[in-house]
Amino acid sequence: MKKIIFLAFAAFIINGFISRDNYKSGIFGSIEPADGAKKVWALSGNDSFSAVPVMGKFSIETKPGTWRISVEAVEPGKNVTVDNILVQENQFTDAGVIKLPQSR
Repeated sequence: MKKIIFLAFAAFIINGFISRDNYKSGIFGSIEPADGAKKVWALSGNDSFSAVPVMGKFSIETKPGTWRISVEAVEPGKNVTVDNILVQENQFTDAGVIKLPQSR
């Protein structure tokens, strides 16, 4: 029984490393204000990846395809969504500067 559990765990770990190598593409950009976001999400179909921005910068590895970026703002900022970001195989796409509007 221990051998089966060990083999299943080893297969899970190896699969994680192999799958990670498939994502040599993604999205990067920056947030203004730099301290205005909690998290940045890349969404496409059933796939989602996220990153915590550091000093207003983010980078998310994804599969090639068309993605939506969703930024979770820190109050008093408002969440922002950017649609139709095209990611091509083995390339990172620059989403540019995403400005977060402030609540009034």
